[in-house]
Amino acid sequence: MLLIFPVTYEFETSLSPKRLARRLDGELTEYRPTLNMLSTGKFMKTHKTESLYYGRRTADSFELFYHQAKKRDGSETGFYAHYEKSKNGTRVYGKFRKPLYTYVFGAVWALITLFLALILYSLKENTGALVSLCVCIAGIILLFWDTKKPKLLAYLKSLPIANEK
Repeated sequence: MLLIFPVTYEFETSLSPKRLARRLDGELTEYRPTLNMLSTGKFMKTHKTESLYYGRRTADSFELFYHQAKKRDGSETGFYAHYEKSKNGTRVYGKFRKPLYTYVFGAVWALITLFLALILYSLKENTGALVSLCVCIAGIILLFWDTKKPKLLAYLKSLPIANEK
């Protein structure tokens, strides 16, 4: 699935906010993806042979990511959520989206390759312009191709759900 725009997801769990926080602390490996590629690479190398859910939790929000064994997937889709007390337990609402730096890189990639295509077209190099345009489209598709959302949804559905919206 091609995921360029964030997708909103909301549900209620029967866990209290404190119990949800404890469960997240117990099940998630603590790590927050950053722009520092060395830090992300070190985390991916440390957990190279295991598939795991990782992220971080604050007082009223959490970030959830999935790492697949033998993959370097530091810029994959994550679930960025907030939670609050509700009458049935806890209301969790958030968005499935890529990290901000992935969107920035995608925009820079598109601008550079489109600019190259326009330069080649203005120089009457139609074949080169077409190839540059194809590279632009292929790069955007590969950059935003999403395979992690089903894994993240499976984790969220493993929480005792009271009501899904």
